[in-house]
Amino acid sequence: MTTQPVLLPTTAAKKRRYGRFWRIFFIVIAVWGVGTAVYLLFLWPWMRSWGATKAELNATLPGDDIVPAANIRSTKGITIQAPPEAIYPWLLQIGVDRGGMYSYDWLENLFGLNVHTTDRIVSEYQDVQIGDFWRFTPKDYVLNPGPGLYVQKLIENEAVLLCFGLEGKPDETCFDTWQFVLVPQTDGSTRLLLRSNMAIEQELPIKLTYFVQFIMERKMLLTLRDKVEQFALEKSQ
Repeated sequence: MTTQPVLLPTTAAKKRRYGRFWRIFFIVIAVWGVGTAVYLLFLWPWMRSWGATKAELNATLPGDDIVPAANIRSTKGITIQAPPEAIYPWLLQIGVDRGGMYSYDWLENLFGLNVHTTDRIVSEYQDVQIGDFWRFTPKDYVLNPGPGLYVQKLIENEAVLLCFGLEGKPDETCFDTWQFVLVPQTDGSTRLLLRSNMAIEQELPIKLTYFVQFIMERKMLLTLRDKVEQFALEKSQ
């Protein structure tokens, strides 16, 4: 039986192969670079200011002094057809093992968080004290200690000021806030503002991954609006 000779790639074939590789490589880099530039120039500014007016973006809000050296700020806003006192109790219920996160329960539950956003004001969740911790994960979750929010300050019917942290390990200096601020309007509605002040060394990774936080925060504001307005409508009937 004769053995077929092994045909080695010619020098020209090798050059074509390497040339094709580098062309694809540079195309990928170019697409990534252009996409990143578009994201930072257009999408990031839109996400960080979703729903907020120019005046609200520039306004000094309660809680801005919690992170005095903040280098990243986002301010989102939504109008709710209800007075501040009808919205404030819903804010006091935030937490996966409390009133929920008012976001995508189905998505959060894919990760085993067992979140069930409430459709009513629960009296047992209204007794909130400074220093309380509101969990993002269940107490028996595999991630332990889990992340969540520490209650920094409460201004009744005006603001709920929170700081991100790990359960049982509050940072001496807050580096990231959630500031829920209620601004009454002359027509009886309320502007609900959600501001985040962050002091982060590596800004670029935060900005590039911010779309995940934006999606959840936007849904939170929309759900709060819908639940407050629906609850007010049911009470009036």
